[in-house]
Amino acid sequence: MAVGGVKYSCETAAQTLEWIHAIIDFLKPYSFFLHSHVVNFFKDRLWDAVDKEWIDCLRCESVENILQIPSGVVQDYWPASLKIFILTSKSLVIPREQANLQKVLPDLHLSSLNNVLTQGMNRKKKHEIEALAAIVSSIARSVGACTIVDVGAGQGYLAQVLSFQYQLSVIAIDACSHHGRITDARAERIRRHYAAKMRKSRSEDQNFSMPKTVTCHVLSTDTLKALSYSLDRKNDVEHSNLFGQVISEHSLVFSEKEVPSSSSFSGSSKSPLLLAGLHACGDLSVTMLR
Repeated sequence: MAVGGVKYSCETAAQTLEWIHAIIDFLKPYSFFLHSHVVNFFKDRLWDAVDKEWIDCLRCESVENILQIPSGVVQDYWPASLKIFILTSKSLVIPREQANLQKVLPDLHLSSLNNVLTQGMNRKKKHEIEALAAIVSSIARSVGACTIVDVGAGQGYLAQVLSFQYQLSVIAIDACSHHGRITDARAERIRRHYAAKMRKSRSEDQNFSMPKTVTCHVLSTDTLKALSYSLDRKNDVEHSNLFGQVISEHSLVFSEKEVPSSSSFSGSSKSPLLLAGLHACGDLSVTMLR
């Protein structure tokens, strides 16, 4: 993708980061729009900050032409600055072509989920969980991750599939204690089903990997680092006392004030944890990337 003579690519992490920085630089002059709420547009008359020539032009434009702006379609008679803005924004869009997962992850094996694991899921959710769980499992095994941390786990759909279908150790984090209780109850129902099935087949191996639930508000990268650090040191939330606050039902609760400084993590061991999240709400995805 070329913008102003510069060719951008996503072939490497460095090239992708360069592309992202170009997008950030392009958006900086319009940050007052991005950081405002809808009500501010009217209360603070934010339209006054838009180029008057653009406003005068678009005010008389047809609805059909305005609807084509996000696709990068411009009209010859529009102001040059407006055309440059639209074409540049279109050219900076990161490609959305679907990746060939088998090429990226040669060891990827998609498994169809049974009715017990998919109880409560609609078709869209089932498709998402099947794909993401397989990807997470493939990556975890390739890097030797001993624990998966599901951030913003909700009702635990992803965590339970990773635990029961792929036999991975999973920590399910959510800010809502109610979601934690639902995850625990749902996991127990699934465990009983598999236990009964194994008893019928007279299988001696009845050990199941069940997700542990953690209730906490991940409000910063330090919070997530602190939690990861505690899991890394103890590898078991039930017995972790890093923050001195362990409560029943496998749940660990701590506040921002109790988070150790970043220097506390510098000497930690390197037993890998893998962070995952499906539609993580708020800033959780951004916090995980940081």
